[in-house]
Amino acid sequence: MSRAPLALALLLAALPAGASEVYIGLEGAAGKAWTLGLDSFTSQDPKSPADAADARALRDVLRSDLLFSRSFVLADQPPAADSPDVPAAWRAKGASFLIRAVAGRNGDMLAFQLTLTDLGSGQPLLSRYYRQKAEFLRVLAHTAADDVVRQLTGRRGVARSRLAFVNDQSGAKEIYVADYDGAELKKVTSNRSLNLLPRWRPDGRALAFTSYKENNPDLYLYDFEKGKLSTLSERQGLNIAGGFSPDGTQLALTLSRGKEPNIFLLSLKDLSAKQLTNHFGVDSSATFSPDGLQVAFVSDRAGNPQVHVMELATGKIKRLTGLNWCDSPSWSPTGEWIAFAGRANRKDNMDIFLVDVTGTRVVQLTHGEGQNEAPSWAPDGRFLAFSSTRRGGKPQVYLMDADGSAPRQWLDLPGGSYSPHWSP
Repeated sequence: MSRAPLALALLLAALPAGASEVYIGLEGAAGKAWTLGLDSFTSQDPKSPADAADARALRDVLRSDLLFSRSFVLADQPPAADSPDVPAAWRAKGASFLIRAVAGRNGDMLAFQLTLTDLGSGQPLLSRYYRQKAEFLRVLAHTAADDVVRQLTGRRGVARSRLAFVNDQSGAKEIYVADYDGAELKKVTSNRSLNLLPRWRPDGRALAFTSYKENNPDLYLYDFEKGKLSTLSERQGLNIAGGFSPDGTQLALTLSRGKEPNIFLLSLKDLSAKQLTNHFGVDSSATFSPDGLQVAFVSDRAGNPQVHVMELATGKIKRLTGLNWCDSPSWSPTGEWIAFAGRANRKDNMDIFLVDVTGTRVVQLTHGEGQNEAPSWAPDGRFLAFSSTRRGGKPQVYLMDADGSAPRQWLDLPGGSYSPHWSP
């Protein structure tokens, strides 16, 4: 009998009868990361304690976002206010650019003016005005941080991204979401059932996941803006999301319909399902390429589960891996790599690997530090989230750089945390 990949094992069984600092990215002429000066943020009303508190809070969040980006070094101790030449004082600290901001409230609204200046030319590179309800202060800071990262590196930032994951602290497996930095933790499901494998829609406003709340592994979509849960697929047997197409019109999923699991494409318009694979055994965990022209998936058609790629236009399938076991592929946003969980030998722990899209190069990122599973890419392609039992044997969500360096625990929650998925 065919054996299922690890991501499906629980579903099938339940069916009824310190990190080191690494700076990469923006570089100066000598090959060294630019230094970015971060001035104190000032109050729109110097006499307002609320404005002063908002300015400090905005700076703290933005500072953390910029440090996480690993795109530049921060100089965040401002020179003396009475310095005769403040730009020169910042340049003496090694800074090539300077961020300044002013914050103030008007009723329940928070205004935030940020300026990014090139200290060499004295010219502003970015001057932007942000305004939002004061309760969304963190969103303002995240947005500004992403704008700075894009302005200086040409890449999108991750500060406004979120992670969805599964946690069992309540005795059931429920879906949670939190900001990329672990703040604003929120519980999405509370049905005291088995809720698994969350997958973000490309716009980041909805989340697909599988739930047993009606005693069958059905597929649901939760819309955060509407606060509404809808059913995507309640076909007999498995209904498991793989990943959305880049345009958000289709969802690759695994359906079994009481038979062997295969890959289908679900239309989000009419919920019709088009079958992509038709194989005796298990095909699962589909993930779209960034251009939407291919899907990677796991299949045990050659014996143990391996990562395969299908061209959607032709149906042509190519096997990429040849390890003892592979599971949970995740295609990088930049398109060159597919991350997956696997083991080279039967007795090894599960680790996180990368395989290039030609299948000619496999890179191991973790090395037996507990069981490491379910990799998911940050939207900029520079970081990975994954679950690991490396500390105390209880699975928790970890983040690491895309080269495997600087692994660090994301949140420390009661119970176990599984299946992280990083929003676009």
